[in-house]
Amino acid sequence: MNIYSKRWQALGYLTAGAFLSPLDYFIVNMALPSIKKAFNASDHQLQMVVAIYGLTYAALVVCGGRLGDLYGRKNIFILGLYLFLCSSLACAFSPDITFLIIARLFQGVGASFLAPQVLASIRVLFNSSEQPKAVSIFSSVFGLASVAGQLLGGFLLNLHWTQLSWEMVFLVNVPVTLLCIIGIHFTMDNNREEKKQKIDFTGALLLIISLLMFICPIIFGRKYHWEWRIFAVMIAGVLLLALFYRYEVYSMAKNRPVLIDPTLLQHQPFVLCLFIIFFYNFTSGLFICYPYYLQQFLHQNPVETGLAIIPYGIAFFLGPLLVPRIKISADTMIYVGLGLLITGFSLTSLFVGFQEKPSIATDISLFLAGLGHGIIMPVMMRKTIALISKEKAGQASGLISISIQIGSVTGGTIIGTVFFSTIAFVGFPKAFALAVLIIAAVQMIGITINKRLQSYVKK
Repeated sequence: MNIYSKRWQALGYLTAGAFLSPLDYFIVNMALPSIKKAFNASDHQLQMVVAIYGLTYAALVVCGGRLGDLYGRKNIFILGLYLFLCSSLACAFSPDITFLIIARLFQGVGASFLAPQVLASIRVLFNSSEQPKAVSIFSSVFGLASVAGQLLGGFLLNLHWTQLSWEMVFLVNVPVTLLCIIGIHFTMDNNREEKKQKIDFTGALLLIISLLMFICPIIFGRKYHWEWRIFAVMIAGVLLLALFYRYEVYSMAKNRPVLIDPTLLQHQPFVLCLFIIFFYNFTSGLFICYPYYLQQFLHQNPVETGLAIIPYGIAFFLGPLLVPRIKISADTMIYVGLGLLITGFSLTSLFVGFQEKPSIATDISLFLAGLGHGIIMPVMMRKTIALISKEKAGQASGLISISIQIGSVTGGTIIGTVFFSTIAFVGFPKAFALAVLIIAAVQMIGITINKRLQSYVKK
């Protein structure tokens, strides 16, 4: 049988499985007030419910990609689905908040095994002419998740025909994971490296610890008032990352197994692409500030808040689907995507800053920003993964996922800190306007990096 004959069916199940990772980020945020009430949880515990998932995902996603390279992407994807299924059930039936936090940790482990296998499989299963369409389909799930998470979360939390409340946001994962497990089993072959190697456990441990030391202070810095110890841990994390890189170089020179091929990080165009991905994911700040602004200042309920984010989410979903139909170069598309992000967020800042309440003009500006996000994401994913050979696709996919996750965490923290710190001085509308204006300004860095990227390609 031709191993590529069912590639489009396999992509459907891969995409549906990967959809669960961003969906859980958005949908669980909607359930936090109900979780707080059910367990009498503190704000710190609620923050851990959200943060532990993202931390585990970011720390293990490269390991997930490498495991796919070594043991087969089908095997690791199905393993990730089983972990996600079991941990979702554990979350739904948690007896207390501590158990829920631990279950969320394992949910993050499962999620870290999913996304890297999708990009790596696209690189292997599809030829160069089909890859743009395949990447666009995969990228569209992030926009769909932003809409579905808000709306589905609000809907499930307002169900009256069941005794369950917040539990439903975890139980909704069960039928999707079961469907994907069955579908992947029958449609996908277990592609992997032809030469099987051992796992670089030392490198994996160094990378996980260094990422945790870098990301944890970013997440909890505001809670501890950015004490000097917060920055000390972050610096130690960066130094440990440097040690990890030197260890990988040493291991490769000695013909030992490596977690990440050091030549990937020496590939200038690839690294520049990762930086562009990092900066455009500062858009995560919108999903922290906008719901808070709508609920605390305008006193909207969760369903109304979910509806308010729809213009951005719909455009984010449509953008990747439009990319294959637009016949311009990838470099130009990057400028278009970043330009729409800058325009959309700048106009949002202007309208909210002067009108105080969202209007049709605000919806249009958010639609433009979402469209920019939807365009830039598949173009950058395709451009980045195309720079790397098929044998290293899992490692490259893991690094792309890390850039997305760290960019989201860093951007969300910086934008959120500015927003919450300025509310008392300028009020909700202007604090939100300043926050989204910073998101727009950060995209200028991406434009500058893309100019440098083009100069490398020309050489």
